Amino acid sequence: MPPRIHYAKIKYNRNIGPGFFRMLLACPDAAREARPGQFIMLQVSDSTDPLLRRPFSLCGIGNDTIEILFRIAGRGTSLMASWRPEQIVNFIGPLGRGFEIPETAQAVYIIAGGIGIAPLLALTQSIEQNKTIPDTCIFFGGKTAEDVAVIEDFKPLSATVFTATENGSQGFHGLVTDLFLNHLQHQRAADIDRTGVFGCGPQSMARVLGAIAGKHSITCQLSLESMMACGVGSCLGCVVKTQTIQGSGCQQPSEPGSFQYRRVCAEGPVFDSRELVWEGE
Repeated sequence: MPPRIHYAKIKYNRNIGPGFFRMLLACPDAAREARPGQFIMLQVSDSTDPLLRRPFSLCGIGNDTIEILFRIAGRGTSLMASWRPEQIVNFIGPLGRGFEIPETAQAVYIIAGGIGIAPLLALTQSIEQNKTIPDTCIFFGGKTAEDVAVIEDFKPLSATVFTATENGSQGFHGLVTDLFLNHLQHQRAADIDRTGVFGCGPQSMARVLGAIAGKHSITCQLSLESMMACGVGSCLGCVVKTQTIQGSGCQQPSEPGSFQYRRVCAEGPVFDSRELVWEGE
Protein backbone atom coordinates (compact mmCIF):
# COMPACT_ATOMS: atom_id res chain seq x y z
CA MET A 1 0.00 0.00 0.00
CA PRO A 2 1.21 3.57 -0.66
CA PRO A 3 2.46 5.35 2.47
CA ARG A 4 0.01 7.65 4.19
CA ILE A 5 -0.18 9.82 7.27
CA HIS A 6 -1.64 8.21 10.39
CA TYR A 7 -2.75 10.02 13.54
CA ALA A 8 -2.19 8.13 16.77
CA LYS A 9 -2.83 8.60 20.46
CA ILE A 10 0.02 8.04 22.89
CA LYS A 11 -0.87 5.33 25.40
CA TYR A 12 2.37 5.63 27.33
CA ASN A 13 5.81 7.18 26.97
CA ARG A 14 8.00 5.57 29.62
CA ASN A 15 11.57 6.30 30.60
CA ILE A 16 13.11 2.79 30.86
CA GLY A 17 16.75 3.72 31.35
CA PRO A 18 19.19 6.61 31.12
CA GLY A 19 18.00 8.43 28.00
CA PHE A 20 15.89 5.49 26.74
CA PHE A 21 12.12 5.72 26.20
CA ARG A 22 9.45 3.23 25.21
CA MET A 23 6.37 4.71 23.49
CA LEU A 24 3.11 2.93 22.70
CA LEU A 25 0.89 4.44 20.00
CA ALA A 26 -2.75 3.50 19.41
CA CYS A 27 -3.38 3.30 15.66
CA PRO A 28 -5.35 0.23 14.47
CA ASP A 29 -4.88 0.91 10.75
CA ALA A 30 -1.10 1.08 11.01
CA ALA A 31 -0.96 -1.92 13.34
CA ARG A 32 -2.82 -4.08 10.83
CA GLU A 33 -0.33 -3.19 8.09
CA ALA A 34 2.86 -3.39 10.16
CA ARG A 35 5.49 -6.12 9.88
CA PRO A 36 8.65 -6.71 11.95
CA GLY A 37 11.56 -4.78 10.47
CA GLN A 38 9.48 -1.88 9.19
CA PHE A 39 9.66 1.69 10.49
CA ILE A 40 7.69 4.94 10.73
CA MET A 41 8.57 8.57 10.00
CA LEU A 42 7.34 10.50 13.02
CA GLN A 43 6.65 14.25 13.07
CA VAL A 44 8.40 15.55 16.18
CA SER A 45 7.45 19.23 16.02
CA ASP A 46 4.59 21.42 14.79
CA SER A 47 7.11 24.12 13.88
CA THR A 48 10.09 24.12 11.54
CA ASP A 49 12.50 23.26 14.36
CA PRO A 50 13.09 20.39 13.77
CA LEU A 51 11.73 20.46 10.24
CA LEU A 52 12.16 16.84 9.14
CA ARG A 53 10.39 13.77 10.44
CA ARG A 54 12.45 11.20 12.32
CA PRO A 55 12.65 7.46 11.48
CA PHE A 56 11.92 4.91 14.21
CA SER A 57 11.86 1.14 13.89
CA LEU A 58 8.87 -0.70 15.29
CA CYS A 59 9.84 -2.57 18.45
CA GLY A 60 6.36 -3.97 19.03
CA ILE A 61 3.19 -4.61 17.03
CA GLY A 62 -0.17 -5.25 18.68
CA ASN A 63 -3.72 -5.68 17.41
CA ASP A 64 -4.40 -1.94 17.65
CA THR A 65 -1.03 -0.50 18.62
CA ILE A 66 2.54 -0.08 17.49
CA GLU A 67 5.49 0.61 19.73
CA ILE A 68 8.82 2.38 19.29
CA LEU A 69 12.01 2.48 21.34
CA PHE A 70 14.13 5.62 21.18
CA ARG A 71 17.14 7.19 22.83
CA ILE A 72 17.60 10.91 23.36
CA ALA A 73 20.20 11.95 20.80
CA GLY A 74 19.24 15.49 19.78
CA ARG A 75 16.51 18.11 19.73
CA GLY A 76 13.88 15.90 18.11
CA THR A 77 14.15 13.03 20.57
CA SER A 78 14.45 15.50 23.46
CA LEU A 79 11.05 16.91 22.49
CA MET A 80 9.61 13.40 22.23
CA ALA A 81 10.74 12.59 25.78
CA SER A 82 8.33 15.28 27.05
CA TRP A 83 5.26 13.86 25.28
CA ARG A 84 2.45 12.64 27.53
CA PRO A 85 -0.33 10.02 27.33
CA GLU A 86 -3.43 11.02 25.31
CA GLN A 87 -1.37 13.37 23.13
CA ILE A 88 -2.05 13.00 19.40
CA VAL A 89 0.94 12.59 17.09
CA ASN A 90 1.25 11.78 13.41
CA PHE A 91 3.55 9.61 11.34
CA ILE A 92 3.99 8.15 7.87
CA GLY A 93 4.15 4.39 7.68
CA PRO A 94 4.68 1.60 8.26
CA LEU A 95 7.46 1.83 5.69
CA GLY A 96 10.14 -0.33 4.13
CA ARG A 97 10.85 -4.00 3.66
CA GLY A 98 10.76 -6.09 6.82
CA PHE A 99 12.22 -9.41 7.92
CA GLU A 100 11.37 -12.75 6.35
CA ILE A 101 11.66 -15.82 8.56
CA PRO A 102 13.05 -18.84 6.65
CA GLU A 103 10.51 -21.67 6.62
CA THR A 104 13.21 -24.28 7.27
CA ALA A 105 14.79 -22.50 10.24
CA GLN A 106 14.91 -24.51 13.46
CA ALA A 107 16.92 -21.91 15.35
CA VAL A 108 17.23 -18.13 15.12
CA TYR A 109 20.15 -16.00 16.23
CA ILE A 110 19.33 -12.34 16.79
CA ILE A 111 22.30 -9.98 17.10
CA ALA A 112 21.78 -6.36 18.16
CA GLY A 113 24.01 -3.43 18.90
CA GLY A 114 22.69 -0.52 20.98
CA ILE A 115 19.40 0.94 19.82
CA GLY A 116 19.51 -1.62 16.99
CA ILE A 117 17.66 -3.92 19.38
CA ALA A 118 14.37 -2.15 18.49
CA PRO A 119 13.33 -3.90 15.24
CA LEU A 120 14.67 -7.20 16.55
CA LEU A 121 12.31 -7.05 19.53
CA ALA A 122 9.35 -6.92 17.13
CA LEU A 123 10.84 -9.87 15.26
CA THR A 124 11.27 -11.84 18.50
CA GLN A 125 7.67 -11.04 19.43
CA SER A 126 6.45 -12.37 16.08
CA ILE A 127 8.49 -15.58 16.38
CA GLU A 128 7.17 -16.22 19.89
CA GLN A 129 3.56 -15.62 18.85
CA ASN A 130 3.78 -17.95 15.87
CA LYS A 131 5.60 -20.66 17.85
CA THR A 132 7.20 -22.01 14.70
CA ILE A 133 10.85 -21.92 15.78
CA PRO A 134 11.87 -23.87 18.89
CA ASP A 135 15.16 -22.12 19.65
CA THR A 136 15.75 -18.34 19.67
CA CYS A 137 18.85 -16.63 21.07
CA ILE A 138 19.40 -12.89 21.41
CA PHE A 139 22.94 -11.49 21.51
CA PHE A 140 22.75 -7.88 22.66
CA GLY A 141 25.77 -5.59 22.89
CA GLY A 142 26.53 -2.05 24.00
CA LYS A 143 29.30 0.10 25.35
CA THR A 144 28.16 -0.18 28.99
CA ALA A 145 25.68 -2.05 31.18
CA GLU A 146 23.28 0.89 30.87
CA ASP A 147 23.11 0.37 27.11
CA VAL A 148 21.97 -3.26 27.39
CA ALA A 149 19.74 -2.83 30.47
CA VAL A 150 16.79 -1.73 28.32
CA ILE A 151 16.02 -5.31 27.35
CA GLU A 152 14.93 -5.99 30.94
CA ASP A 153 11.83 -3.88 30.32
CA PHE A 154 10.75 -6.25 27.53
CA LYS A 155 10.93 -9.43 29.58
CA PRO A 156 9.67 -12.06 29.93
CA LEU A 157 11.06 -13.33 26.64
CA SER A 158 11.16 -17.00 25.80
CA ALA A 159 14.39 -16.32 23.90
CA THR A 160 17.71 -16.93 25.63
CA VAL A 161 19.49 -13.59 26.07
CA PHE A 162 23.26 -13.10 26.06
CA THR A 163 24.81 -9.67 26.65
CA ALA A 164 28.15 -8.11 25.84
CA THR A 165 29.62 -4.78 26.91
CA GLU A 166 32.74 -3.12 25.58
CA ASN A 167 33.84 -2.04 29.06
CA GLY A 168 33.06 -5.39 30.66
CA SER A 169 30.47 -4.00 33.05
CA GLN A 170 27.94 -6.71 32.17
CA GLY A 171 28.10 -10.07 30.44
CA PHE A 172 30.81 -10.83 27.91
CA HIS A 173 33.69 -8.35 27.87
CA GLY A 174 34.01 -7.26 24.24
CA LEU A 175 32.04 -6.84 21.06
CA VAL A 176 28.71 -8.59 20.55
CA THR A 177 29.95 -10.05 17.25
CA ASP A 178 32.81 -11.76 19.15
CA LEU A 179 30.29 -13.13 21.65
CA PHE A 180 28.15 -14.50 18.81
CA LEU A 181 31.16 -16.01 17.03
CA ASN A 182 32.26 -17.77 20.23
CA HIS A 183 28.78 -19.26 20.54
CA LEU A 184 28.68 -20.30 16.90
CA GLN A 185 32.01 -22.12 17.11
CA HIS A 186 30.53 -24.48 19.70
CA GLN A 187 27.54 -25.46 17.55
CA ARG A 188 27.34 -28.56 15.38
CA ALA A 189 27.52 -28.03 11.61
CA ALA A 190 24.18 -29.78 11.20
CA ASP A 191 22.53 -27.34 13.60
CA ILE A 192 24.11 -24.30 11.90
CA ASP A 193 22.61 -25.41 8.57
CA ARG A 194 19.12 -24.94 10.02
CA THR A 195 19.84 -21.51 11.47
CA GLY A 196 18.73 -18.01 10.48
CA VAL A 197 20.60 -14.88 11.56
CA PHE A 198 19.06 -11.44 11.97
CA GLY A 199 20.96 -8.32 12.94
CA CYS A 200 20.76 -4.57 13.44
CA GLY A 201 23.31 -2.13 14.77
CA PRO A 202 26.13 0.19 13.72
CA GLN A 203 27.56 -0.30 10.25
CA SER A 204 30.79 -1.77 11.61
CA MET A 205 28.81 -4.42 13.49
CA ALA A 206 26.61 -5.20 10.48
CA ARG A 207 29.64 -5.65 8.26
CA VAL A 208 31.33 -8.09 10.64
CA LEU A 209 28.10 -10.01 11.20
CA GLY A 210 27.60 -10.40 7.46
CA ALA A 211 31.14 -11.74 7.13
CA ILE A 212 30.58 -14.27 9.92
CA ALA A 213 27.35 -15.46 8.30
CA GLY A 214 29.05 -15.74 4.92
CA LYS A 215 31.93 -17.78 6.32
CA HIS A 216 29.50 -20.26 7.90
CA SER A 217 27.04 -20.20 4.96
CA ILE A 218 24.20 -18.95 7.15
CA THR A 219 21.27 -16.96 5.82
CA CYS A 220 21.61 -13.48 7.33
CA GLN A 221 19.22 -10.53 7.16
CA LEU A 222 20.48 -7.12 8.26
CA SER A 223 18.37 -4.10 9.14
CA LEU A 224 20.53 -1.12 8.25
CA GLU A 225 20.73 2.04 10.33
CA SER A 226 20.76 5.14 8.13
CA MET A 227 20.05 8.86 8.25
CA MET A 228 16.78 9.52 6.41
CA ALA A 229 15.22 12.75 5.20
CA CYS A 230 12.00 11.61 3.52
CA GLY A 231 11.65 7.91 4.36
CA VAL A 232 9.75 7.16 1.16
CA GLY A 233 12.55 6.92 -1.44
CA SER A 234 12.23 10.38 -2.99
CA CYS A 235 15.34 12.18 -1.75
CA LEU A 236 17.89 9.38 -2.42
CA GLY A 237 19.74 10.37 0.73
CA CYS A 238 20.01 6.89 2.25
CA VAL A 239 21.38 4.80 -0.62
CA VAL A 240 23.76 1.87 -0.14
CA LYS A 241 25.78 -0.19 -2.61
CA THR A 242 24.33 -3.61 -3.41
CA GLN A 243 25.02 -6.48 -5.77
CA THR A 244 22.82 -9.11 -7.38
CA ILE A 245 22.76 -12.55 -5.79
CA GLN A 246 22.86 -15.20 -8.49
CA GLY A 247 21.15 -18.20 -6.99
CA SER A 248 21.38 -19.70 -3.54
CA GLY A 249 24.68 -19.15 -1.78
CA CYS A 250 26.24 -17.04 -4.57
CA GLN A 251 27.80 -13.81 -3.38
CA GLN A 252 29.15 -12.49 -6.69
CA PRO A 253 27.44 -9.91 -8.95
CA SER A 254 26.82 -10.70 -12.61
CA GLU A 255 29.93 -8.67 -13.47
CA PRO A 256 32.82 -8.55 -10.96
CA GLY A 257 33.09 -5.12 -9.40
CA SER A 258 29.66 -3.97 -10.55
CA PHE A 259 27.05 -2.67 -8.12
CA GLN A 260 23.86 -0.67 -7.95
CA TYR A 261 22.57 1.79 -5.39
CA ARG A 262 19.44 0.91 -3.46
CA ARG A 263 17.48 2.99 -0.97
CA VAL A 264 17.50 1.88 2.66
CA CYS A 265 14.06 3.39 3.23
CA ALA A 266 12.38 1.80 0.20
CA GLU A 267 14.26 -1.37 -0.83
CA GLY A 268 15.33 -1.87 2.80
CA PRO A 269 15.88 -1.35 5.64
CA VAL A 270 16.23 -5.15 5.70
CA PHE A 271 18.70 -6.66 3.22
CA ASP A 272 20.17 -10.09 2.68
CA SER A 273 23.76 -9.65 3.90
CA ARG A 274 25.06 -11.08 0.61
CA GLU A 275 23.52 -8.17 -1.29
CA LEU A 276 25.55 -5.51 0.50
CA VAL A 277 28.77 -4.07 -0.88
CA TRP A 278 30.77 -2.38 1.87
CA GLU A 279 33.19 0.45 1.24
CA GLY A 280 36.64 -0.89 0.45
CA GLU A 281 35.39 -4.17 -1.00
